[in-house]
Amino acid sequence: MTIIDKLKSLLHITPTYDPSLTVRNIAYFSGVDAHVNNKLDIFLPAGRANSVQTFTAQTEIDRRRIPVIVHVHGGGWVRGSRTSEGRGGPTVGRTCAQEGFVGVVISYRLARISLISYLAWSLIFGLVIIIVGIGLLSWQLIAGYVAFMAVAYGYNFFYKVRKPVNIDHMMDDISRALIYVRDHIQEHCSDADPNQIFLSGHSAGTHLISLLVLDKSHLQRHHFPLSCIRGVIATSGIYSLANPTHDSHNNIRSWIFKILYSSNLIYPKGKTMKDYSPIEYIKEGDDLPPFLILSARYDMGLEVDGKRFYERFRACRQSADYHVVSGSHGSIASNFAKNDARKYFFQFIHQHMT
Repeated sequence: MTIIDKLKSLLHITPTYDPSLTVRNIAYFSGVDAHVNNKLDIFLPAGRANSVQTFTAQTEIDRRRIPVIVHVHGGGWVRGSRTSEGRGGPTVGRTCAQEGFVGVVISYRLARISLISYLAWSLIFGLVIIIVGIGLLSWQLIAGYVAFMAVAYGYNFFYKVRKPVNIDHMMDDISRALIYVRDHIQEHCSDADPNQIFLSGHSAGTHLISLLVLDKSHLQRHHFPLSCIRGVIATSGIYSLANPTHDSHNNIRSWIFKILYSSNLIYPKGKTMKDYSPIEYIKEGDDLPPFLILSARYDMGLEVDGKRFYERFRACRQSADYHVVSGSHGSIASNFAKNDARKYFFQFIHQHMT
């Protein structure tokens, strides 16, 4: 044992999940329009990975096929990654494996931040810089900040994302990741059941997975059967793009959200925000998987949309559960392993797995 390992042990920061059970950077799509973000990580439960399987006696329940949980990170559609601890993806993946399931965390193509959103965020942070600059009598600090933000936006616009990404592109990426899981997950874990997939998401990721399941045209375009999805765990999501934080479209909170976040989204020709709002596709009589809807106590106002989303399910006599978890919009994902979201998450999976 190295000195660093001993120090980690003394400080109780030794990881409880064996990193060797993580299969990283798997390309789930390699077509002509493949993107660097078309990758996923797989978190294998101990004793289930092909590399460590033995023929020792096991009970029938231990040998049953186990569900696969596919998680999609958030980040306002313009930032975030499957590897970002702050976005919660690795935490969700590791915790799923620790609970005996196969965790899959994916990345997808991100949108380019819009000019209006960029200017708004620049103004918010710029006010702090201006106050500090005036206090220090440093106009160079203010001028440097303005120049830096202008160059940063130019880099983002002209280099980082050459081809604009719209919501359909994100839908395509998640569908392709599901196809990879269905066709290849047993190469990594022979006990995994590709016909028992649970979709999980946080924030913008929740918006995407909810839309994918409720607007069936996206999965149909890729010939992926909805019957493979056993349930959806929607955490701190956006379900009404025009007014997720208030019942009125013209409320100041709705406008702030649209400027800072929704303005980043590009819609295919002829489509609008309403066409990409998951709440619009909940209908009585539709064959839908059950939903677990989780909101944080302090959820940037999105708890309004979470409650409204749940009430639409109930009004349409569709299966849904709703819980509020202590914490913030970010911590409900980043502290997933320790908060009540974990409890509700796995109770839901055990209830609906076969």
